[in-house]
Amino acid sequence: MLDLTETLTKLPPDKRHLLEVLLREQGVDLTRLPISAHRSEADSFPLSFAQQRLWFLDRLEPGMPFYNMPLMVKLTGELRIDLLERTFSELVRRHEVFRTSFPTVDEQPVQMISPPQPVIIEIEDLTVYSGAEREAELRRRARHEAVAPFNLDRGPMFRLRLLRVDTQEHVLLLTMHHIISDGWSM
Repeated sequence: MLDLTETLTKLPPDKRHLLEVLLREQGVDLTRLPISAHRSEADSFPLSFAQQRLWFLDRLEPGMPFYNMPLMVKLTGELRIDLLERTFSELVRRHEVFRTSFPTVDEQPVQMISPPQPVIIEIEDLTVYSGAEREAELRRRARHEAVAPFNLDRGPMFRLRLLRVDTQEHVLLLTMHHIISDGWSM
């Protein structure tokens, strides 16, 4: 029997996208596809040279936010939080990097990939604040989120927080550690 997940992962991105479009047109629910089973979730992998550097720098100064990559996105209009969570859950399911942590095994840092878990987005209601107070609180929380440390041993290496500014306005705060992302990926 054809292992569709395996086939999709072996294709180059442009051809994978075309196949996914065709499958969706045929009614195939791609979110139900299993994750490729080429390896055990308990496997560990060596770090790339860039990851080794970032891991080492984190050990020199633990908890420093130098390599946090914050992103703030304003969302206007009706927001279906359940769909936003499902979207991020699917991203996490499909992309192992979002499930990767960097513990030490036998005195060496390794990449460990965890099984996918549903993403639950923390929601903070700022509608209790008025005008300038609300804007100041939004900036304070965004700064706080941007500098909060990551634990490379445990993960995850990304965080989501949603700030409700008004009934039709939200701000999504996404912060990733540079060990799993770079400016181009953002």
